[in-house]
Amino acid sequence: MTRKLGILLLLASVLASCAGASMAAPSPSSAATIPASQLGPGGLTLDEEIGAVIMVGFQGTLTDAVVADWRQRQFGGLLVINLNRNAGSGADVADLINALRGVSRHRLIAATDQEGGAICLDVSSVPCAPMPVGNAETTRMAQALRGLGFDLDLGPVSDVCSGPSSIMWGRCYGTDTGAVATSIGPVVDGIHAAHMLSAAKHFPGHGNTAVTSETQLPRIDESLATVKARDLPPFQAAVAHGTDFVLLGHLFFPALDAQRSADLSPSTMTLLRSDLGFKGAILSDDMEMGAIAASTPTPKAAVEFLIAGGDMVMVAHHLAVADATYDAIRSAVASGRLPRTRLDAAVAALQSLRGG
Repeated sequence: MTRKLGILLLLASVLASCAGASMAAPSPSSAATIPASQLGPGGLTLDEEIGAVIMVGFQGTLTDAVVADWRQRQFGGLLVINLNRNAGSGADVADLINALRGVSRHRLIAATDQEGGAICLDVSSVPCAPMPVGNAETTRMAQALRGLGFDLDLGPVSDVCSGPSSIMWGRCYGTDTGAVATSIGPVVDGIHAAHMLSAAKHFPGHGNTAVTSETQLPRIDESLATVKARDLPPFQAAVAHGTDFVLLGHLFFPALDAQRSADLSPSTMTLLRSDLGFKGAILSDDMEMGAIAASTPTPKAAVEFLIAGGDMVMVAHHLAVADATYDAIRSAVASGRLPRTRLDAAVAALQSLRGG
């Protein structure tokens, strides 16, 4: 999700569609059964719960308008990545995080990509170890991030690459399932040693395609048995080592769901929860990416992700799209399409990671 290509073309379709037919209109038969005035987990209001399940990145430096929007929407996650050019130094990054924490009424999860190799935060105070990184190198990087105020390192990459043609080549830990699985646990442990949260990605496996989800939806025509044998063991290792998040990739596995992208499918959530026994929070990849947004506007996709069982939606680049996503989630809760109980469960999962 770090190399964003062609995202500007998404804005017009997203903003035009968010108020349209993609969100079902409220009706008496679909009315939410829980009053909007009822407080959710941690005493959050409905509006605060909606903000809590959205991780937001924005372009440029922090402005009064961004702070005002954050104060109103109460977004639960902040994404800081190089492409957005939010800050020029470690001190600037820390100031950005602290400023938005200052207007947050619940704990803000500040996240970035620090995989090692080519994917590192471009700040001189944060070391960038070459891939493949191990436990000690991971801890050093994560400690530096923690010192700036970050909570979440979006890693480790847990995909098994098919070879040099894989889009994940250079980011993955190899082509052998067993070797990759063995590598993943120590990386999760290294992140945790720095008192940071981890996010194994890109479930159920992005390594067997040369197609980038930045621009289109990769299709992986493998049997479910093959996917389970080849792609899932590294994620199982991450789960066994207590990964806090699992980040879902924008991937089309017909054997898993012949109708929907894996990250919008309840079948994927079942595979992760039931087969792997994952108890943490499920995070989407950037919903502004072409793999999803080319066919499904970001606000609609976000609602579908939450309905399917996801816990936190990522909108990585545009505050206007994040605002539209917030509004779409609120409409879906009001209509009953997204049950309040499902929203409560997502918020509870995130609060357990935040420590309440």
